[in-house]
Amino acid sequence: MAYLRISTPGGVVTPDELQRLASVSHQWALGKMEVGFRQDLLIRCTDAQLPVLRQQLGGQGFSVEEAVPVHPNIVSSVVAQNIFPKVSWLRSGDYLDILDSFDVKPRFKINLIDPTQELIRPLTGEVNFIASPTPSFWYMAINLPVLGALKVWPELVDGEQIAEWVKTIENTLNAPGAIGSFEALFQSVTSRFKGRTRRVREELRLTSKPYPHHEGIYRYDERYWIGLYQRDNEFEASFIGALCQLCKDTKIGRLYPTPFKTFIVRDIPKETIYQWEKLLGLWGIPTHYSSLELNWQLPDADAAALRLKTELVDAFERTRIRTSSLSFSIGLRSADTTSTIVIEPLSSEYERFRIVHSPDFFIGNTDWETFAADVARKNLPEVLRRLTQKYYEQLSTEKKAGLTRTTATLKPIVTEKVMRCKHCLTVANRPAPLSSSYVCPTCDAPARDFVEVTWETLT
Repeated sequence: MAYLRISTPGGVVTPDELQRLASVSHQWALGKMEVGFRQDLLIRCTDAQLPVLRQQLGGQGFSVEEAVPVHPNIVSSVVAQNIFPKVSWLRSGDYLDILDSFDVKPRFKINLIDPTQELIRPLTGEVNFIASPTPSFWYMAINLPVLGALKVWPELVDGEQIAEWVKTIENTLNAPGAIGSFEALFQSVTSRFKGRTRRVREELRLTSKPYPHHEGIYRYDERYWIGLYQRDNEFEASFIGALCQLCKDTKIGRLYPTPFKTFIVRDIPKETIYQWEKLLGLWGIPTHYSSLELNWQLPDADAAALRLKTELVDAFERTRIRTSSLSFSIGLRSADTTSTIVIEPLSSEYERFRIVHSPDFFIGNTDWETFAADVARKNLPEVLRRLTQKYYEQLSTEKKAGLTRTTATLKPIVTEKVMRCKHCLTVANRPAPLSSSYVCPTCDAPARDFVEVTWETLT
């Protein structure tokens, strides 16, 4: 069995694109699609079908990656717009403009996140852009093993230049000569790219949020949104085709894959909700599953992990375990892990496991405590039951503290007066005064269009 991964930058796909993917899957593969953890899509096929499937997808203009991608999908929280809390200045168009500005596929995992929403976790990328209180400017949090612990860039960066920041960071780390520290990366990147920045006036603060709604039918304002989930994590291509046709018929222009292996359909006019009820009924798609079923994070295209999850959910239902506000992952911990409890296999046979949880069961922490170091598969339900009891025993009315990510210990200082183009904000590469023949190296503006400003650097 094999998989091909289709990029959907930002977790956004149009009904026409998704309908064409469904048609290719039905005709040239096994007729099933899975949502990946980074909001991309996977199509399952046999080994014999793989070459033709790749050719068909490429011929239709889709960006195709292997099961382990060279260019990971860009994750964004645009799906949460209007249906979850949001930063006041951030609009769907801001995300889409940033996504459109990438002319080269990044090799890093890139996240574009609104920190107030609760659907998409903020720090699962390697370079994470998190909307700041300053309109149009973003925190940049870098989580690369070569640099050690996660670090927040000491300046806010302009959203219009995010693609350029990513390109410069990648080029810097790929250049000859090792970059072994965050400080070295900062100095090298800022010497290569003079992007528009603002001083950080508030530390990046991430607050604890409950496990989000990502499945079911919900009303907001005068519209509805629907989260669609399948127990085996796969959607039939024929259902996806019918779903996309209804989107076209009801003037819905985008669908959103989520990291929870669900699709969210947003902006459904209230007068058309009966059509959606009819679609789900005819295709036998249930909604509003219990938290026992939903609060899981599984590796992409991992049949063994799915079998274990099904086994544990069945055991939870038999023994009356409550898991509300808890979430579980199966697999080894990584930056992608967003659950509060992780069931780590100690071997490829999935017979013995280590169980760890985040301190105080806070989603978003990067620290872990071991609850059980070596558990046989048959004993997992009982050990997890005891862990849920530990969680409910520690609940209190005290408000949990948020997670504050401080900026790197680099202090801004005023160094000099410089001449800057009033059109594109490029700083002149020579001191004042400028000669009358000088022109802007970026936009060709004459010397008279440069103004003197105070330039701040960080050391």
